[in-house]
Amino acid sequence: MELSVLVADPVSEAGLQLLEEAGVRVKVATGLDEEALREELAHHDGLIVRSGTRVTATVLEGARRLKVIGRAGVGVDNIDVEAATRRGIVVINAPGGNTVATAEHTIAMMMALARHIPQAHISLTREKRWERQRFMGVQLSEKTLGIIGLGRVGAEVARRANALGMKVLAYDPYVSEERARTLKVTMTDVETICREADFITVHTPLTKATRGLLGAREMALMKPGVRLINCARGGIIDEAALLQALQEGRVAGAALDVFEEEPPPDDHPLLGRDDVVVTPHLGASTREAQVNVAVEVARDMLNVLRGEPVASAVNIPTLPREQFAALRPYLDLAERLGRLYTEIIADVRGRIEIVYSGEVTDYDVTPITHAVLKGLLEPVLQEQVNYVNAPLLAREREVQVAEVKEALGPSSFRSLIALRHRDPQGVQRQVAGTLTGDGVPTLVLIDDYRVNVDTPGYLLIAHNIDRPGVIGRVGTLLGERGINIAYMQVGRRAVGSHAVMVLGLDNPVTDDVLQKLNEFDDLWDIHHARW
Repeated sequence: MELSVLVADPVSEAGLQLLEEAGVRVKVATGLDEEALREELAHHDGLIVRSGTRVTATVLEGARRLKVIGRAGVGVDNIDVEAATRRGIVVINAPGGNTVATAEHTIAMMMALARHIPQAHISLTREKRWERQRFMGVQLSEKTLGIIGLGRVGAEVARRANALGMKVLAYDPYVSEERARTLKVTMTDVETICREADFITVHTPLTKATRGLLGAREMALMKPGVRLINCARGGIIDEAALLQALQEGRVAGAALDVFEEEPPPDDHPLLGRDDVVVTPHLGASTREAQVNVAVEVARDMLNVLRGEPVASAVNIPTLPREQFAALRPYLDLAERLGRLYTEIIADVRGRIEIVYSGEVTDYDVTPITHAVLKGLLEPVLQEQVNYVNAPLLAREREVQVAEVKEALGPSSFRSLIALRHRDPQGVQRQVAGTLTGDGVPTLVLIDDYRVNVDTPGYLLIAHNIDRPGVIGRVGTLLGERGINIAYMQVGRRAVGSHAVMVLGLDNPVTDDVLQKLNEFDDLWDIHHARW
């Protein structure tokens, strides 16, 4: 079937051309209401939006083909990411495309605020007044700028502020001291920024944690004469608290490119104030930025549709291409182990340890864990399970996963992935696998028994007493039922003790055969599985 992408908001032709050159059919249909968008999405594999279209859970109800939603911009607050994740839809954005444009607009707004440029322009051009004294400003050099959120945009603002001779304080819990030194900023907390900064700019996403991040409490801490800038998302600065602080004179001015409601109502109290500079969400509105975000989101959308790594996914781990190539065999191995674990141990609820040993520990193992979860859940769920929604579905089903990295003991394996948990009787159950040859997924452990299974296909796995005739009886029954044995593996600790047999089969085992095998005295824990 031909791949198809719906474009629901205006985006640069450069991005659409990239999709079309790759053989993807592109349909542009802007201004659709919720019902029309829901109906249209039933026919597409991808969706591209900007900020104008809201992608709700209702919109996604009939989107059975949809694999990816691309936001040609940074924020994804107009997309129900949880609903998309539940349906296994990848959500991507383009955080790098408009970084410079937004940083430049932030500096421009800060300068306009410091020097009263919009007000002076109106006074001179409309009112024909020459009022130099009225528009006395403040310089930026030697002032302290507080940056809340030191991601891509925040870092670019810091670089420009340093060039202007400003002292830069920053708050971001995910930025290392080494990164801060590179950017020539001092890391601190929000309260210190409020107390010490002359200008404060916010560059965080809008989340439950950041909504109202600068509210009445924070503004009460601020030094008199502080100026606030928001070119990120409306709602990070509490507008009601800002109005109160402006009226009381604690905050000298604000520059806002974004609002809690966009566009703001005509009677919005922050509009028309001499101490507030406003623009209509222009942070990313440069020709260069619009081309960049369209190309960036189109390129990652193609990667998702091709099953390749993506640089800017919101709801799955992202990997550089070279790391993805190295991890791809591990993803296959992990998914096989997860599926086998469910098929032979059955109850996957509770705490499962995924133990990584050897060379695999050099990588970010999060994508491998997602592959394990996909394998664990697919045999027991009727709904679609993929790397996107597997962690969410696991949490809902009380599957608790712990990632453990261990040193690899004496063995011939370069890497090992093991799935372990204890059953209600306290007995440890596990399966483990490795990559052999040219990255061939190979099953090497069932519980504590060594095996060596590297051929994909049907398996019959059973614990048994290691005595003559047991395997023969199993082979005879399978032969009578027309089930051919392709190969056999036996794992045991000692002669005459317990063992595990693994039979590779050309045909699946039927329920009546399993029932008959369960009647054999020397067999137990018998399962039909796949590798």
